[in-house]
Amino acid sequence: MQNPTTTKNAPNAGREDRYNSCKKGNIQFECYLFSSHSQNEASIDQQREQAQFYAEKHDLNMIKEYTDRAISGTTDERPGFQQMLAEVSKLKPAVLILWKTDRLGRDRYTLALAKKTIRDAGCSISYIAEAIPDDSPESVLMEGMLESMAEFYSKQLRQNVVRGMRYNAENALYNGHKMLGYKVDDTKHYIKDETTAPVVQYIFKQYADGKPLTEIADELNAQGVRTVHGRVFKVNSLRHILKNKAYMSIRIL
Repeated sequence: MQNPTTTKNAPNAGREDRYNSCKKGNIQFECYLFSSHSQNEASIDQQREQAQFYAEKHDLNMIKEYTDRAISGTTDERPGFQQMLAEVSKLKPAVLILWKTDRLGRDRYTLALAKKTIRDAGCSISYIAEAIPDDSPESVLMEGMLESMAEFYSKQLRQNVVRGMRYNAENALYNGHKMLGYKVDDTKHYIKDETTAPVVQYIFKQYADGKPLTEIADELNAQGVRTVHGRVFKVNSLRHILKNKAYMSIRIL
């Protein structure tokens, strides 16, 4: 059999040594590791460790690892995910190891298409933390339920986050975003920043008087005024301020 190769994007040599310990079986497999933006970096390392134990237990042979860190599972715009799907038909592994169904994605349609691509390449899918019977009528039902639960969790989390941000906005509470013209007090409320508030008032007044955004930006930049992030003003940064509902709903200026 052709000698397997280890992943080339490993951050340290120690990981390669651990993979070498898995090279004793005759069945080749790939591993996909994923952490969402709300998880810490340990999530990837924990998945990798469990994948190694699984490989040793089942006498499997690692040929490739794909990793996506701190990316939402609701999108398929994940480099490691896309690379895995592109290469699975070329490498032809016997097994793809995942921690759970939601590691592959949290959208049912993305999951369905991805699993079809993987299985059409002759590759089965093994879940470390979910006991799903393979190639049985029950497996179809269980996978469908787990996929739906993954999407439900994602949508529920998004709904809770939006509700919390709306509450903060309605009560002038800090929402995690810096705003020109405001600063945050000890109670996490937005309060007027006497230094930059006049800049915001100037932008709104000049725009209301009919001055083009390019001219307003040029005037502010010529005076050395910068955005809340310390950058020069551009048309888009001015448009963002003018369309920001916070300047219309917080009665401070």
